[in-house]
Amino acid sequence: MKQFFKWTEDEGLYPNIAKHIKGAKISHEHKKDYLTSAQARHVLLTINRDSLKGKRDYAMLALMLTMGLRTVEVSRANVDDIRTQGDAVVLYVQGKGHVEKDAPVRMPGHVESAIREYLKARGAIASGTPLFASTSHNNQGKRMTTRSISGIVKQSFINAGYDSPRLTAHSTRHTSATLNLLNGATLQETQQLLRHVNLQTTEIYAHNLSAIKNKSSQRVDNAIFNS
Repeated sequence: MKQFFKWTEDEGLYPNIAKHIKGAKISHEHKKDYLTSAQARHVLLTINRDSLKGKRDYAMLALMLTMGLRTVEVSRANVDDIRTQGDAVVLYVQGKGHVEKDAPVRMPGHVESAIREYLKARGAIASGTPLFASTSHNNQGKRMTTRSISGIVKQSFINAGYDSPRLTAHSTRHTSATLNLLNGATLQETQQLLRHVNLQTTEIYAHNLSAIKNKSSQRVDNAIFNS
C-alpha cells in the first residue's frame, strides 16, 4: 500500500497518505523448532524396531534428521536412488522445483545400516519401488504420502515426550542444519546439504545460532546469584 500511494503521488493522482506510516517488522526466525542432538537420539531410541513398521519409521527418521530431506523428497525416493559415488553411499534426491533426481546427498553409515535392515525385512523389491512403503492394509507396499510421513514424524516426537506445535516434520530439516553448523560445518556446506538455492536462506540458521551462543544472560545470572 505504501508503494501504491507513493506511485499515486509521483503520478500526481493522489497525495501519499501512507508516507509517515511505519511498516511492521517481519521476523526472519524460523516458525518451527529443532531438536538438540540428545533429543534427536532420544526420539530414535524411543522407536520400537521389532516390527516392519518400526524398522521403517526408525530408518526414515534417521534419514530425515541427518540428511535434511523434505517430506516430499522422502515420498519421492525409490530404492534404486541409493547409489555409490566415489567411496560414499548417496541418495539421489528430487529436490523442490526439480523434475529429476539430480541432487546426491551423502548417506551416513548408521542411516544406511538402518535402511538395509528395513529393506531386508521387506523382502524382494522390484526396481522403481518406493524406498519407504506404506504398511496399512488399504495401501500396503505403495508409496507413502507427505501427509502420512508428517504424521509418523509428529507421533514419534510425541511418543518421545516432545509434544509441541512448533515441532513438526520440518523440524527434522532444521535439526540437520543446526547440528551441522554447531559441529563445525560452513554455511556453504549447510547450504549444499539443504539444497538451498539462495545462501541467505541458510544464513538464517547462523543468525539464530549467534543469539543462542550469546552467554550474556548467563554472565548476569552468575553475577547476581553466585557473587
